[in-house]
Amino acid sequence: MKHRSVVSVLLACALLLSCCAVVAEDKVQVQIWSTFTNDQDAYLRKTAEEFNASQDKYEVTVQTQPNKGFTSNVYNAVLNGEGPDIIFNYASEASKYVGEKTYVANLDEYIYDDEIGIEGFDDLLPEYLQVEINGFEDGHIHYLPGATTGPILYYNKTMLEELGLNVPETWAELEEVCKAIKAAKPEVTPFGIDSKVDITQTIILESGATYIDVDAKKVGFDGAVEAVAWLGKQVQDGLFALTAPTGSYFSNDFNSGLVAMYYGSCAGVPYIEPDGFEYGVAPAPTSGNENAAYTIWNRGPIVFNANGEEAAKGAYLFVKYMLTTPEVAEGWAEAMIALTPWLNAQQVEGYEAFVASQPALAAVQESFDIGVSFPSVTGASQTRDAIDEMITVIGGGADAAEALAACVETCNNALQGK
Repeated sequence: MKHRSVVSVLLACALLLSCCAVVAEDKVQVQIWSTFTNDQDAYLRKTAEEFNASQDKYEVTVQTQPNKGFTSNVYNAVLNGEGPDIIFNYASEASKYVGEKTYVANLDEYIYDDEIGIEGFDDLLPEYLQVEINGFEDGHIHYLPGATTGPILYYNKTMLEELGLNVPETWAELEEVCKAIKAAKPEVTPFGIDSKVDITQTIILESGATYIDVDAKKVGFDGAVEAVAWLGKQVQDGLFALTAPTGSYFSNDFNSGLVAMYYGSCAGVPYIEPDGFEYGVAPAPTSGNENAAYTIWNRGPIVFNANGEEAAKGAYLFVKYMLTTPEVAEGWAEAMIALTPWLNAQQVEGYEAFVASQPALAAVQESFDIGVSFPSVTGASQTRDAIDEMITVIGGGADAAEALAACVETCNNALQGK
């Protein structure tokens, strides 16, 4: 009898495990491909676990991917039907997947659904972001902002004080400060640029030019020759650098004292470990005139539809949980060392104290009144790539007018789908 009891128990356990296995297998799998590390990775995985525990139909998993070539790998995988359900990137990246055949989910069909929609969605984000997320050419929403960051000025406070220099607030002041640093310390690179595209976009806009004309499907920066020529000259004169002196990261060379100042993301603060000097942060320089502009970065989830309707729906529900649950969205902002764009998350207790404890975030907030966003249409991402290439060649000595003309042609062709 005792033997039979043991056998019965073992059979019951096996049956239970078998049932559990079936349930697990029956869950709709939702894959996030991620390049996040450290605190961001830990928080994303924690959020996935919490979401999984909150329901019994979907299972979200986070798969770490190599950072190098990530967007290209995702693009090829999605078009081959083997890609992820979610990645975190910018609206311009989502625009690559919208066209004659669309590979990203129409999130608005879920957002405004009576059963699974986001209540009061139109009042949860600031107006400029409503423009961004509704800026796709097919009229659908294919991306949602998760965290707001932006470029700021990192500077060697000890060096500037030693040389009697003020922190520059305009591009003209930046040029003069760089000249003074170069004269006093020729071995030091005065100013480094982490994002060539964003600084170039800003300077183009501040010249009085426009960006993408959605209706005409062309860019409006033909007349920005003087502006991009000025930027290229600073590079040619050794005042600005487009790549770090050691070929690593500007934060590394800034830490070692090889770079006096640099233009980089506010989220880069954890990587600042000055070797023997005090550093400071300030808002990114601007023109200081009526055309002053500032590019605000909003990175968030893009949901794909390549793995079927149920996977896309599960991906949306995870995104909804992560971004519209105030405490979860606020926690994501802290993990990212970023601002949350979600107005309800901004009301979470402790958020204001967190922002106040982060001078880099305060520097971003100071520029919000001149913030700009761009339409997420076909060709938007290629336009950024063309701007990157243009300023690289101008910095290398190419004729500014010729390089800008080539850039404009490339952008217009991309915007027109040629």
